[in-house]
Amino acid sequence: MTAGAGWPAIGRAGLAVLVLLQLAVTAAPLALLPVLGLHVARMEAARMGATPAFWTALVLAAPAVTTLAMTPAWTVLSRRLSLSSLVVWTGLLSAASCGLIALATDPLLLVVGRLVQGLAGGGVVLALAFRATGGSAGRGFALMQQAVSAGCLLGPLAGGLAFERGGIGGLMLACAGLILVLTLAAARAARGLAAEPEAARATSGTRDAPTLLPLLLAGTCGSAGAFAFVAFFPTWASAHDAGLYTPGLIGLLHSLSWAVALLILPLWARGLDGAAPVLALGLSLVGCGLAYAGVPLGLGLAGIVALRLLQGAVFAGQAPALFAAAEKAGPSRTTALARARAGLTVGQLLGPVAAGLALAPLGPSGPLLVAAGLSLAGALALVPVLLAPHPVARSRAP
Repeated sequence: MTAGAGWPAIGRAGLAVLVLLQLAVTAAPLALLPVLGLHVARMEAARMGATPAFWTALVLAAPAVTTLAMTPAWTVLSRRLSLSSLVVWTGLLSAASCGLIALATDPLLLVVGRLVQGLAGGGVVLALAFRATGGSAGRGFALMQQAVSAGCLLGPLAGGLAFERGGIGGLMLACAGLILVLTLAAARAARGLAAEPEAARATSGTRDAPTLLPLLLAGTCGSAGAFAFVAFFPTWASAHDAGLYTPGLIGLLHSLSWAVALLILPLWARGLDGAAPVLALGLSLVGCGLAYAGVPLGLGLAGIVALRLLQGAVFAGQAPALFAAAEKAGPSRTTALARARAGLTVGQLLGPVAAGLALAPLGPSGPLLVAAGLSLAGALALVPVLLAPHPVARSRAP
């Protein structure tokens, strides 16, 4: 069965392994993040000449540094290495990152482990792998996002339970072992698949790369809005009604958003395959912006639950739509996906900073309004692409 004629080209077992690998490399780092501040404090980071808050911020930012540094390298690596070899690269470094975090007795080793996580480039390599398995861009990227959503849901739950029992190190070692096993199976399944089709390589550089710029801006703004909202929703909730919005309820609302994303993504896949991905990206950005802006209106718990479900549903299609649109606009599939991933990473860094600046002058609702504004600004960035008679905006997904 050829890649273009059926789904999947690597067989159902191979596809299942790829999904599990994506889930594992997503869940493993997220298992640490909700308890990172407490974990660093247990290491008595102040003895190293800095406060725990400083080390926590450094650990959080570390993967972004290496992710951005690796962006131009993926085009070169994809030409020199097979897709199977790239999967091994990602799996080995992801497992090494988990191992370093598990063995860390001081925050500096945590930083090193997180830097290695960025070098692994799972967000790029596994996107290429899902795209290469056959079928359409919509189905490939939506399936990948389902695995990411499942990892975002399960990782923090596992990490919280492990931390309460003093088992973060054991959990991370188990994740490292699981990732290694899945990597070997996924690399075997990916044999014979190319990171980029020969036809695409032949036309590399001939597509309209300038069209990629507004897409990257939209993706960055969407990511910034999402991370700004996630970072400051607890602040708004506690200020609004601390008795009602307990940490447990806030965590449950966050989990509900990921759960609905996991369920709704097959519909996004159909939409991406039946309509222009740029339009789908714009609709996702507008929907997220309206959902963020609706939270400070004081709609009661039922209204907040509805808004969080809406936000999860519309945010689910954002990354798949961005990847599908970027692939059409970029100079090559690898280059476009690497730049799109970098844009999302930049947004993750800028969003909370921008929202934090609004907290003092505007109060707890300010950061949520900034999140809404960022998302809507991303949608506005797409207007020239949507209005132009351009194939990226109007063609159907392949």
